[in-house]
Amino acid sequence: MRLFHLVLALIVTHALSDSSNAATCTPRRESVQLALADFTSPAEIVTPPTGVRTIGVAVLFAGSDVADMDGAVVGRDGKIVSRPLRQVADRLACAGVATLRYNKRHVTGPTTVDREKFDRLTGNDLLQDGRTALAFIRARESLAPLPVALVGWSEGTTVAMAVSAAEPAVRALALMAPVVDTPAAVAQQQYRRVGRPYLMRFSRDGALDASLIAKAESGPGGVLPQIFVRMFKGFRPGEKVNPLLDANHDGRISFTEADPIIASWYADTPDSGLGMSATGRALPGVKAGWGLQAPPVLMLQGLNDSMIDPAAALAFSRSEGIGQRVMLKTYPGLGHSLGPARSAAEDELLPVAAQPLDDMARWLRARLADGPADRASLKR
Repeated sequence: MRLFHLVLALIVTHALSDSSNAATCTPRRESVQLALADFTSPAEIVTPPTGVRTIGVAVLFAGSDVADMDGAVVGRDGKIVSRPLRQVADRLACAGVATLRYNKRHVTGPTTVDREKFDRLTGNDLLQDGRTALAFIRARESLAPLPVALVGWSEGTTVAMAVSAAEPAVRALALMAPVVDTPAAVAQQQYRRVGRPYLMRFSRDGALDASLIAKAESGPGGVLPQIFVRMFKGFRPGEKVNPLLDANHDGRISFTEADPIIASWYADTPDSGLGMSATGRALPGVKAGWGLQAPPVLMLQGLNDSMIDPAAALAFSRSEGIGQRVMLKTYPGLGHSLGPARSAAEDELLPVAAQPLDDMARWLRARLADGPADRASLKR
């Protein structure tokens, strides 16, 4: 009988940690508040359900611009189409990893923000908020003894890298759609790589008028192409096209007119349209932030990513000196959110697919379940 119970216990333990059981797992949730400088951020701790041993804890960092703790993505109809960081938190809890995630400073909901204060933030502010989140974990008796990992998505990958550089206790980094190059370079590539080619599909003689812009708007373009479609539209009553791009005022915008103007808007200066992505305000990209003292890194990259060129992650993973400390997993048919995307132009930032969630959970378990608590100990 004792042998039977031992075998049953082993079966139950395996089932609770196996990805096939993740769909039926119900994590435990605790709403908390995180004091971020002059803002109290809504936050949530997600822990494994009863019966699943907690083997580590991860802090999650959201992507660029306004982002709540879920990293919620709002679609064309104003409804939320995905909550990538909530998915990550739930999947990791079912693998035995507790998480903390929080709204970015001055963000009160998926689309609500004190824009004036938010627009004054810098990458260093995000770094300090990340360190505050880590200190919050260390102050909780139930989580303090656990080994720590950081998970970042998009802009959040630069925060994860910067926090890990300042906090040697961090055991591992999982980076979703990593910002490998400088944030400025990533933003500048978006028009050339995705926005312009999409708009060109609807152009006539190298230009767009109001009717052609309308066709582009109703076309299959995902989140990023639609940003550039709106850039070409008129923005005041009676305007058929954006007059700032219609240099000769003929009611049509040619790419010859638009390209140099858009390039000037994306100039790498603190006051340009790059905002927090400008080099003077942003944290370094993963490539600049990585060093030999960095913890092991898992990069998860969709090959149909609209926001970030997958080639950057591929090149970084193959560069000299990276060795075995950086693992890159790529996913055909997935976009910036690691959700399904038919192409970069049609990337709607849909819910994260099961495979990258399982890959992340498995990789983090392997690095948090056993071994020393910090990187300094790893050298001994």
